Amino acid sequence: MDEGFVDLRFGMERDPGGESFWPSFTDIMMVVLMIFMIASTILMLRNWELVRELRATLAAEQQAEALALSATRTSATLEERLAQAQHEISELRMQLMRADEQKNALNSNLVRSRQQVLELGSEKDSLVARLAQARTENTRLADVRSSLQTAVDDLRLREQSSAEEIARLRSQSAASVMELETLRGDYDELSVKYDKLVKPARTAAGKYLVSVRYRKDNGRYLISFKEDDDSDYVSLTRKQLESRLADLKNTHSGNLYVKVIIPKDSGLSYNEAWRFTQDILTQYDYYYQD
Repeated sequence: MDEGFVDLRFGMERDPGGESFWPSFTDIMMVVLMIFMIASTILMLRNWELVRELRATLAAEQQAEALALSATRTSATLEERLAQAQHEISELRMQLMRADEQKNALNSNLVRSRQQVLELGSEKDSLVARLAQARTENTRLADVRSSLQTAVDDLRLREQSSAEEIARLRSQSAASVMELETLRGDYDELSVKYDKLVKPARTAAGKYLVSVRYRKDNGRYLISFKEDDDSDYVSLTRKQLESRLADLKNTHSGNLYVKVIIPKDSGLSYNEAWRFTQDILTQYDYYYQD
């Protein structure tokens, strides 16, 4: 061995006091093995981190899909509630118009009753005048005076009887109106209960929704129509509307939901609004089909 290096040539005599080659090789292999183990450990830890991140990503995607599904269901529910609320508002407006018309009818009856009272007052004045004339001629027509006095008494009785009859008629009219309103309320309540027992509630869920807006301007009936919430209303005649609804009824058999909207300032009477709504719903809405 020269200068600390081992002579590896074959057949050369080795220096017994020098360092052995094999321990050095073993150390090298041990170092290589340690490096391999450290690298393997680092790789396993890295793979474990990647697996954990992948699981977290999958969980986040599932949560996002659940949130998107929930938002979609919530949106559909709100649209159904909006359609139902608009329908109920239209029905309330029609009920308000009916109440206004009934109020006007009662006012007309009251005006006629007052006119009858005035006419009776005029008749009373006429009778009083005739009585005064009879009294003036009493000096020369005593017999006529007695006869006229009897007539006056009879007319007074008639006047009192007429006043009582007027009061009775007024009371009867008020009672009849109250009874009619009670009967109408009972009928509406029974009709609603019957519909609830026979058929499920009307809903826009899962139906093809169309909107029909009806109003009157300067004596002209105006109809606006649209098929979905994203499109604008288009003006149609009654014939065009029925043709369009008939086509949609055939296309969406048993699935067409017609939302009739009566605006607040529609200019319609209760009968006009009610007749149009019933005609359209009865002919084309899914809920009113046999």
